[in-house]
Amino acid sequence: MKLNCKRIDFEYTPGEEIFTFPEDTGLPFIFDVLEEELTENKEAMDIVGKMLDEAEALADKAKAVLKQVLSDETHKRYGTVSYFMEFHRDEVDPETAAALFPETDPVSLSFVEMVDYLNLKRFGSCMDEKMDQQEFILDFSFNPEVTDELMVVYFNLEKEVVEITHES
Repeated sequence: MKLNCKRIDFEYTPGEEIFTFPEDTGLPFIFDVLEEELTENKEAMDIVGKMLDEAEALADKAKAVLKQVLSDETHKRYGTVSYFMEFHRDEVDPETAAALFPETDPVSLSFVEMVDYLNLKRFGSCMDEKMDQQEFILDFSFNPEVTDELMVVYFNLEKEVVEITHES
């Protein structure tokens, strides 16, 4: 089947997982659909194509939400997001911090400012088992060649952030 997407010409096999690297697709990030249930559902895959066309807009929205979380210490995800930032600014050695935040003094960066240094590294779709609903996953990293830590933002079909996690 052909993915209904303006941004890439992509063929997939219904009922098989999709996992691609940038050099395979021309996308600047990994693209995957790791649920056979989704790849065999044309409607779900049409939604994947539409959301993939909007990946950068979703990434911008995710960053705005991360900044909002960091601006509110009472937010339920504040601890997760602030720990991710603190680790990369304060817990790594100075050389690593310099590699993560080039052309700036990492110590002087606020957590909110650090969000601007995050890069979209993966765009994927899966099923949320609790809600039995398709969702979209955006993995962000400062620099995957330096750190394997990820800030992961989950979106629902309405393009609303439903979860934020820190993974490695």
